[in-house]
Amino acid sequence: MKKSAAIIFGLSLLMISSCKDDPVTPPPVPTVDLNCNFSGEINGAEFVLTENVLGYTHSSTKEQIIAVFPDFSTAAYFSKMSSPTLLTAVKIGLGSISWNANTAPSPTLTVFNDFMNTNTNPVYSDSAEAGFEFIYTDASDREWRSSQASLNFQEVEFTITNQGSDASGDYSSFTCNFDCYAYSLNPDSLAILPIPVYHIDSISATNVVYSGWFER
Repeated sequence: MKKSAAIIFGLSLLMISSCKDDPVTPPPVPTVDLNCNFSGEINGAEFVLTENVLGYTHSSTKEQIIAVFPDFSTAAYFSKMSSPTLLTAVKIGLGSISWNANTAPSPTLTVFNDFMNTNTNPVYSDSAEAGFEFIYTDASDREWRSSQASLNFQEVEFTITNQGSDASGDYSSFTCNFDCYAYSLNPDSLAILPIPVYHIDSISATNVVYSGWFER
């Protein structure tokens, strides 16, 4: 009888020990799938930037102008592909959201998502203050910007491909198709004597397809 009791007691300890040793699997952490690439023609020449090739990666920023209520604050969002080893880069901007900064330090997620979903065909706007802007930095580090006053043909269309959140932030992924001209002050124009003359050069960006994301 004592032997049977000892066996039962030993089995009980084994079962308790086994229960304690069972690993606890944590629930999966949600992550948003984010990808970027840029393709098109710059001045008629094929131009492609691919994520993780030649060091190219994506970054998203925003520019907020905080106003004192009753004036509304504004936020414009930017998406950029650049490399730490090369000067050539591309950047687009979309703006802007108006909101009351007294109630929230930034636009809420609902306002952010609604803005992206409803601004699929924005006008061109300098500094993305009220629409779309394209910025191209060439291999000599010269910056070219689209212009809201351009007389050349220009159009843009966004397709929102995903909106999601994870531990790192809230994102709105897109595919952006556009055609435009970009402009830059000729660096030699101001050196013309006796009277400096501003001379603006232009380049074309055509059949552009840019996939990226904006972060709230």
